[in-house]
Order: sequence, then structure tokens, then C-alpha cells
Amino acid sequence: MRKAFYQDNRMVPLGIMLTTLIIFIYHFELDRPALAFSPVSTPPQMISAQFAPEKQDQAHLPASSLKEEAPPSSYSPGPVAQDAPVPSLPFTTTSTSSLSINDITLMFKTGASVLWRRVPIHLSTSLSPQRIPSSNVLLYSDAPETIGPWHFLDVLSNTSSSVRQSPDFIPYTQQTDYDDRQNYAEIGNMPGDAAGLVGGWKLDKYKFLPIVAHAGRAHPDSKWYIFMEDDSYLFLPNLLTHLSKFDHKDPWYLGSVAWIHGDFFAHGGSGFALSRGAWEKSFGADPDIVRRYEGFTAEHGCGDHILGHVLKEYGVEFGEDPTADNRFKYGFNPEAHWSTWFETENWCKPVFSWHHTHGRDVARLFGLESGWDFSKGQLRFRDVYDAMVKPYLRDRVEWWDNGAAKYEIRSNNVQYAQPPEGVKSVDTWKAGWKSVDSCQAACVAWSDCVQWSFYEDRCKMDSMVLLGSGIPEGDSRRQTSLPWTSGWLKDRIGTWKCDV
Repeated sequence: MRKAFYQDNRMVPLGIMLTTLIIFIYHFELDRPALAFSPVSTPPQMISAQFAPEKQDQAHLPASSLKEEAPPSSYSPGPVAQDAPVPSLPFTTTSTSSLSINDITLMFKTGASVLWRRVPIHLSTSLSPQRIPSSNVLLYSDAPETIGPWHFLDVLSNTSSSVRQSPDFIPYTQQTDYDDRQNYAEIGNMPGDAAGLVGGWKLDKYKFLPIVAHAGRAHPDSKWYIFMEDDSYLFLPNLLTHLSKFDHKDPWYLGSVAWIHGDFFAHGGSGFALSRGAWEKSFGADPDIVRRYEGFTAEHGCGDHILGHVLKEYGVEFGEDPTADNRFKYGFNPEAHWSTWFETENWCKPVFSWHHTHGRDVARLFGLESGWDFSKGQLRFRDVYDAMVKPYLRDRVEWWDNGAAKYEIRSNNVQYAQPPEGVKSVDTWKAGWKSVDSCQAACVAWSDCVQWSFYEDRCKMDSMVLLGSGIPEGDSRRQTSLPWTSGWLKDRIGTWKCDV
């Protein structure tokens, strides 16, 4: 006769265990919070369909991109829900600027081939919600991507079919296959964050016009549209103070001057600022502007030049003084901190941007800006020098080229060399080619010299400071050349002063 369950001592422990497990699972499921979907947490596959910078282009768009298309105004970029409170931004709200951080739209451009190497550091620094509200940021790439709550817009999703026939667009059409085959993964000895498909540089030029077109339509109430690339850093508090000097209703287009084919334009890597008045005069006046310049875009190599040319065609000239022949102004910086010249001319100028920044540089510049008291003054070139350059300067260091270039003395040109003003001993200056010691002495003999470098029989001197770079121990280049030796006269640099 079969025993009852409670009479079988072997079954009792098992029954207790099963009962306990069932109760645990029940309470676990009961207590779990419901998944909360942010209004901006759009599935990645829907992002490209939502991007419609040119409604007039719909006639020649592929049918697949029209199925779920929404007008630009319905796109809500950024990781924070629209009803979220705006974070406190004490270091951008200063008495030196009448502009608020909420008066701008930040246009951030990246690309699928570099996104995973360059962008993550920005999400916790330059794009952090403590610095700028996420609703004021538009993230653009050439493929839809999501990092946590951040959504990157495929800015090329509405490119016309005729442009897609260009060989420049091959990387764009191959991106899905590249990802589907998991070529980004750590297989075949390929680093997970290695560069993607080759050809991103040529593809990049097609982004500039649709980025600006979309930003102006998506954020029509912004006073300024500020452009930033993924290898740059913008000092927003400084830039807001600078832009407050200009009426945003007028057509202003500001940045670091560049020149191609007779067109002055803002260098993209340095960042630039476009006023609402400039947008209205160009993109606002012609909704078909992107398609109208497809041919010009295909024929030229740089997107920042293409944008500058188009703006000029619509009467928006580049620069703070568009009538001047020399439109160069310090502030927007096209170089990295180690390749930038620091001199008395820019020493006390405010800095608006830095280019060719690596992840570590972005973090350090963010730390410098975050700890700055902007109520006491703007960040200047000398402050970046103090933080990023000065700690690495030495009286003399081997296997280092600091880039001194203003004067060069060699054994084969010494008889023709003309010493600059301020040289105390011409003989000492002309003997600089003979040795490292002689080169250093030649720099000392010239009162304006602050750095020198020597290689074999070549002595270079300069009145500007540049950090440069060196060859580390273990590098094979040390086996194939003589050492560059460089030095700086730090005491002379220390005499450079600012009024305030």
C-alpha cells in the first residue's frame, strides 16, 4: 500500500524545498517594477525612419524609408525625457554671458567607423547632463546607434538615390552587412573597437548640410547652433560669453578660418557657431538646399568647405568681420594641445575649442573646465598651457622634437644665416649647429628664444612654445636614427603676463 506524502520522510524535505522555491519566484515576479520606456527611447531600427531633414526629398527616397517617416519636429533627441528637470549648470551661468546654455543647440558629429573609440568618453564629460541638458544636444552619425539612453541619428538616411550611386557611398551601403557579420567583434585577432569600414572620410562630407538643415528645423527656438566633432572639445562657458557679443538675429558664422577654392569657411574640427539669423537666411529660406547642392558636394572633398560655400551663396559670410581680408581670430583652435603654438599673441586670449583630442585629452580638458571659476574670468590659452603643456617641459630631453622652427642653423647655411633682433652674441648664435650645448647656448643668446631642438648638425630655435612629441624607449625608431634633443627656457616663458 502506497504511503501518504506526509508519511514518506524522504519526500517531506523535497516538498518543503519545492514549496519555498514557488513562493520565492512568485514574490520576485510580483515585486519587480514595470519596465519604464522613456519617450526618447526609440528602437534603433526606427531612428533612420524618423530623420527627415528635407520633406521635399520624399519623392526620390526609397519606399522603405517612407513607411514610418515623421516630420523633424517630432524627433526628440537626447537621453532625458522631455518633462525631466533641467540640471543645474553653475559654471555656465555666469555674469559674463547673457546667453543661457538653453539658448543653444549642440550638433555633435561622429561616424560608424570611429564612434566606439571616440564617443564614449564624451558621454560622461562634454555631453554629460550636468554640463548641457540632453534636450539641447543632437547626435549625428552615418548609421543609427544606441548607447544606453543616447540615440545617434543616421544623418544620411534621406540622401537621394542619385547621390547613393556615388562610390563615396559604398561604406554606407555596406555598413549593415559589416555589422551583421560581426566584424566589430574580437574574432580573427581584430580588436573590438577597431576602425570600421574604410572610406568614412569621403562619406563624411555629405553630413554637413543635412546636419545643419535638420538642427534648425528640429530646434527652431535656438539662438545659436554650435557644431562639434568627436575628436574635439568645446569650452562652452567661454563660447557662450563670446557669442553673447553678437545678435543671434543677424547672420553670423564664426569659427577657425580655413580657405579652399576662394571660399572662406569655418574649419569643422575646430567647431563653429551659426546664428539663427544665418540659418534663416540660408537653410530657412530654401528648404531644398541639401538636394540643390548634391552635385557640388560630390565634386568637392571637405564638408566644412561645402557648408561655407553654400552659406556664402545665400549671403552668409564667414567671420567676425566678413569685410576684412584677414579673418583669423584666436579662440577656435584647429590643433591638438601638443601641436599648438603658445605665444604672447594668444597667451591671454580666451579659448573656445581644441581639436585632435584623444579620450585622455577630453577627460583632462573637462576636468580643467569643471574646476574653473568663470565668475573670475575666462579660460585662456595660458591656462591650457599650464595644465597640459608646462608639466612636461624640461631644460633638456633626448629623443624629443619640440617643433622649434622659426630659425634654423646648419653647417651648410651658417655663412648666410641672418641673426634676428635681440641676439647678444652673433658668434654664439651662429655656432648653434656644432653640438647640443652650442644649440642651447645659441637660444640663450637670442633674447626672444624660449625653445630649441638639435639633430646632428641642425639647430632650431623659436620664440613660441610648442610641446611636440618624442620617441619612447623600446620604439624601433630609436634604432634607425640619431636622437633629437630639445629644450625649453622655462624662466622666459614665465615672464609672459596678462593684465588680469
